[in-house]
This record gives sequence, C-alpha cells and structure tokens, in this order.
Amino acid sequence: MSKAAFWSLWCFVFVLPWDKFIVIPVLGSIPRLVGLVALAVGVLYVLARRQVRPLSWFHVFALLFVLWAGVSGFWSIDPEATRVLFLTYLQLIVLVWLIWEIAWSPERQRALLQAFVLGVSFAAVVTVHRYLSHVAIVDEATRFTALSFNVNELGMTLVLGLPMAWYLSFSQPHHRFAWMWRLYIPLGVTAILLTASRGAFLAALVALAIIPWTLGRLRMRTKVALYVFCAGTLFAASQFVPESSWERIETIRSDMDAGYFGGRGAIWKAGLEVAQEHPLVGVGAGAYGAAVEPTLYFAWSSHSVPLAILVDNGIVGLLLLLGAVAAVATPVRHLPPLQRRFSIVLLLAVAVASLSGEWEDRKAFWFVFGVLAAQVLYRPAEKRVSPTVPVRVRP
Repeated sequence: MSKAAFWSLWCFVFVLPWDKFIVIPVLGSIPRLVGLVALAVGVLYVLARRQVRPLSWFHVFALLFVLWAGVSGFWSIDPEATRVLFLTYLQLIVLVWLIWEIAWSPERQRALLQAFVLGVSFAAVVTVHRYLSHVAIVDEATRFTALSFNVNELGMTLVLGLPMAWYLSFSQPHHRFAWMWRLYIPLGVTAILLTASRGAFLAALVALAIIPWTLGRLRMRTKVALYVFCAGTLFAASQFVPESSWERIETIRSDMDAGYFGGRGAIWKAGLEVAQEHPLVGVGAGAYGAAVEPTLYFAWSSHSVPLAILVDNGIVGLLLLLGAVAAVATPVRHLPPLQRRFSIVLLLAVAVASLSGEWEDRKAFWFVFGVLAAQVLYRPAEKRVSPTVPVRVRP
C-alpha cells in the first residue's frame, strides 16, 4: 500500500507542472484528476497504517494561514472569490500533507524532484516545438508558451526545475545518469528565454547560482567539463532564441527605472492603497481584483504574492505565511552542504519569482515548500551515545 500511495503521488507531481496545460471538458485539468486519485490512495494508505506523523511548525503555520483565509469570508468584499480560493488552499494543504506522510525518506523526496523535473522538461519541449512551428501567443508575437499556459507562469515553473535538475545530477546514486539531469539546464534555459518573461529571467539568474556554488570540491577536470557545458548552454541559447525575445528581456532595467514593471506599477500602487485602508485583516482572500477595480476600472490580479496576501488577508495572513516560510528556511543550516545549498537557492528563486508572479494558489509553489519541509524538518532522531557503563549479564 505504501508503494501504491507513493507512485500515485509521484504521478501527480509529474503532471503538476502541466496545471492548466491540458484541460478535459467537465472533468478539469489532468493534474486535478491525477491529484484526486493520489489523494484517495494516500488517505487509504494513512488509514491502513493507523498512524499519522506529527505535524511540523511549517504545517501548523500553513494550516493556520489556510484557516485564516477561510475565516476572511465573513468580511470579504468578494465572498465567491474567497470561497473558491479557500477551497483551492484546502487542496494545496492536502498536497503538502501527502508529501509529508508519504515521501518520508531522502530517496522518495529525490524521486518527487525527479518527477517534477521530468514534468517541466515536457513543458519545455512543447514550448521549443511551438517556437519552431512559429506558433506564438496571440497578443505578442515575440513570446512562446506551451498550449494554454500563462507565459509568465510557465517561465516561473521552468525556473524551479533548474536547481532541482542540478541537485539531482550530484545526488544521483548512479553517476552515469548524472548528465541526463543536467540536460535540462540547456533545455530549460532556452524555454525560459522563449517565454521572454522578465520575472522568470531574473529568477533563473538566481536559480543558476547553484552551479558555481556546488563546484568547489570537484576535481579540476570535472570543473572544466561543467564550465564548458554551462558556457555551451548559454551560447547555444543565445543563438537559438530570437532577437525579439532578447529585446523584451533587455527592457528590465528601463522598466524598473520608470517604475512601470510591465504594467504592474499601477496595480501595486492601488493594492498598497487598499492595504492601508484594511491593514490588519485585509479585504478577504481572493478579493484583490474587486478591491482595486474602483481605482483601475478592471479587476486586476496582484502580480505579487506578498502584496496579494497583504491585501487579501492583512498583516495577520502575511505573518502566518512568513512564519511557514521561516519554519522551512531556519532548519536548512543543519542539512548537508549540497542539500543546504540547493534548498537556499530554491527558496531564493521562489522568493524572486513571487515578487512579480501570482503563485500563492499554485501547486508548484506549494510543492516546493512541501518537499523542502519534508527534507529539512523530518530528520530521524540522532542516536545518543552514552558513556560506557559496565553491565552485568545473568548467566
């Protein structure tokens, strides 16, 4: 039963990057269908085991955050949006719980990371294929995405695979398979550049920092080979990606200097004004669009996780979410060097992506924290070595 529960969860993580990628009429997206199966099998496994693992501080803070989002329905200015988002949060907290219950060993945690990298590899291949087929998104001919994926969200999701793939290449028990995971680096970087997402580009720079940070103790020959590989990746990507995509990415600095941020500046300003009016408890989960509509004449989403939480759930909700993040980040210092560096880079990449993305209700966002919580917070108790004491043994 344990293996059935784990492989159901593995399949869910594999299709998780395809959220809103392939949607079946009436039934919904593929991740939703596979997730329901994984949930059913996972719950049956826990019931059959007759034992529930004690929750960590991360899970406590995350659960309180979700419950606070549900309570905000009593004062929400958009009750229907709050209800929908609360139900989404409940599903996401169940995902985190399943990872905690089922992926209890380092081997299983690595297997889930492998599933995610394989999933984003498929999305990256589709993105490259659409570029080669000259199929751009409708409103901008310079950007490419995988079918119905939001182009910015796709870029952010692809970024998460970069440190995961690099980490897997070093933690792989069989070294002959290490290069298989490293192949995602050129594929992922190329697909990210094809999305021309400036936020994803900045997050990718942070994610790629794991490469020089993990080469310290390798043999010189291995270092040279990896540096050549990375240089070749950047050169190939620069030659493959069209000039129009580069031109959009190059506007990052001018956009920031002008305070435009791809149109987000006005949206953030309106959100901050709402937060000043409702500082403590917010306007209700999912009600950001309704809150800024009178000012912007359109129900814009936040394009920023911290701002969305502040406006929706107030200072209370933001502190609960930050508490959950801190509960994951603080124990990282106790991990082995490779795992510690991977966790830090992944958290920083998520942080950068969250500043300009809408991730608070996305499966990939919660998966990262769920798997990191399983790695850093569930450690077997250390065996205490007692002083040698003479023991009498009866004949």
